[in-house]
Amino acid sequence: MRRLALLLFAGVPSLVQAQGFSVYEHNTCAMARGGAAVASPCADGSALWFNPAGLAGLSGTHLSAGGTLIHPFGNFTDDYTATQTDMPDQNYLVPNLFITHAVTSKFGVGFGIFAPYGLGTKWPTTFLGRFAGYNTSIKTIYFQPTIAYQITPKLSVGGALAYVHSSLELHQRVDLSAQPLPPALDGALGLPVGTLFSALGIQTGTDAADAVLTATGNTITAHFGVLYKATSALTLGLRYLMGRTISYSGSANFTELPTGDTLAAGATPLNPSTPLPVDLLVATQFLPDSAFANGTATTHVRMPAQVVLGAAYTVTPKWSVMSDVQYTRWRDFSTLNINFANPATPDRHVIEGYKDTWALRLGTEYQWRPKVTVRAGYLTHSAAAPAQTVTPLLPEGPRNEFTIGIGTPITPALHLDLAYQYIRQQSRRGRVTEPASGPPTTAMNSGLYNFKAHLFGLGVAYTF
Repeated sequence: MRRLALLLFAGVPSLVQAQGFSVYEHNTCAMARGGAAVASPCADGSALWFNPAGLAGLSGTHLSAGGTLIHPFGNFTDDYTATQTDMPDQNYLVPNLFITHAVTSKFGVGFGIFAPYGLGTKWPTTFLGRFAGYNTSIKTIYFQPTIAYQITPKLSVGGALAYVHSSLELHQRVDLSAQPLPPALDGALGLPVGTLFSALGIQTGTDAADAVLTATGNTITAHFGVLYKATSALTLGLRYLMGRTISYSGSANFTELPTGDTLAAGATPLNPSTPLPVDLLVATQFLPDSAFANGTATTHVRMPAQVVLGAAYTVTPKWSVMSDVQYTRWRDFSTLNINFANPATPDRHVIEGYKDTWALRLGTEYQWRPKVTVRAGYLTHSAAAPAQTVTPLLPEGPRNEFTIGIGTPITPALHLDLAYQYIRQQSRRGRVTEPASGPPTTAMNSGLYNFKAHLFGLGVAYTF
């Protein structure tokens, strides 16, 4: 259980980081611009996320809803066998809902439900990395009430307190060869305490159990924004999301997988004359307080602060361009402390060594026809995970992304937006196994991860 629960929580920060598998595309209009919206939020209520100060500039009441369908795909190529393992077909739908209201011409309020952190990864159960994780998912939902006020015709500010609920799920296999023998069996065989099953001749990669690990956590965070109209054509924006710590509590449930292996007669003092089924030995690992006993684990994960600075420029009445630069303080996630309820499982202190990340987003939109607005964008960002932490849980790397989209009114009050985004991640070397002890090293990297994704966005907005 120690190694399995460790992997669950060690995978959390990668999955929820502002780079990697996070979802910034929780609004179709902004998605089509490459996410560049801090200085010029779309007029559909999504300013709750992109810049809370943008609510002060809206009139009337806006209700918008949408979703992003994400189709990731990729593979891992092993250095030694040259075998390529493809990720199975998978799709994830990330919804969003925003409602805003102009209380006065200067004061706006709103409420949003969206999932800025989410998604997951799936691998075949035959993949070498199945012992690190073959099906991982995260769902992090923000419930955010927001207020904004226009201090002067040029300056608006906004703020919010968001309730955050996060849930995680990890499916992985247990490699019997890497598990210690039960203490009673150590004594019966005259072996030192902590001897692994591999000492009995169990081969590496022997599936002994299927593990499902889950965890949930909650917190409250603050979100602030500023908009400043420098000139009639140029607007500047700033968004700050406060860093917060989420306390997770998780449980591990194990299902035994028969190995069908036997130890030859005379292999141990327990079977001097007859073969011994390995599954009889494995069964003892599922007893209360044993290695695979169901139990709980807790940890605290620091969600880093985000700072985004943006600019928007109106080139002509029909054409505008915008750009955002985002900084995420991932250096705060350097270590991870894990506490286990099972007294047979020692607590862990894990070194992660994450790095701060930067992202650049460029977008444009053009009023092509009276009822058709076309949009396009480009974004690029660095990776938070250092080279030694690229695993099947999240084979994350630097990325380049391209977006296009259109917006059109269906009725005077109802508006439709469509968008497409292509993610092309740089190939990156990584590992498929976890260290038995100590921090991971690049020497463990054993192959090349490739990752790409198609994203399709649809949103509707209704103005009262």
